[in-house]
Amino acid sequence: MKSSLSILLLIFIMLSCIESENQFPQTWKIIGHRTYGFGGDTGLISTPDSTYTYLFNRDGTFLKTVGKETATGTYEREKRDYQEGGKRTVYILLFPDGKLAHSCSGPTEQLFLDNDGILSGGSAPCDGPTNYFEIVK
Repeated sequence: MKSSLSILLLIFIMLSCIESENQFPQTWKIIGHRTYGFGGDTGLISTPDSTYTYLFNRDGTFLKTVGKETATGTYEREKRDYQEGGKRTVYILLFPDGKLAHSCSGPTEQLFLDNDGILSGGSAPCDGPTNYFEIVK
């Protein structure tokens, strides 16, 4: 009986995650950032009162807000299976004018949705920070 309840609870949690991942619009707000590099790992530095957000719409458009600056563009979502980290959803953002793109590779940006429900991305490949976001409910 105990194991049946545990299995039902696990299924409910998994369905809740899947459901929230497919509900739109989605607003994600920064919760912190982390920098790796020659200076070492800063650890997660909390960013509690920031206006740094992403708004993803069902039609494949997004709005990125950083303070008073905004940028719009289009995005795609892909499911990828990584050797380390397992399956993740990747948001691939295209910024037509390049404004506010947080990337080392031009007017695109990639954000990764991990199994723990945290969206992360940034310019870590070029020694910048990795930013962490949580969904606003």
